[in-house]
Amino acid sequence: MGVPLEKLPAWPIAMTRLEALAYTRVSEAQMREWQKRGAVRFCARGTNGALLVQRSELDVAVADLFATSVAEDLDFG
Repeated sequence: MGVPLEKLPAWPIAMTRLEALAYTRVSEAQMREWQKRGAVRFCARGTNGALLVQRSELDVAVADLFATSVAEDLDFG
């Protein structure tokens, strides 16, 4: 069923960490992994030095999650 489209927020072009986690719905561990490899970069540009990330970086990182094959994700060897 899901949330009706009119109930979804209009996401800003730059987001705090909590907003980015809500936007992508990934785990904190996944966000840290993206940061570690440079897929997303948080910069101190927000109010009172808040760290912000560009929505476009989050979109690319999420798209990459779905671009990898399930077989690759399940290969533990």
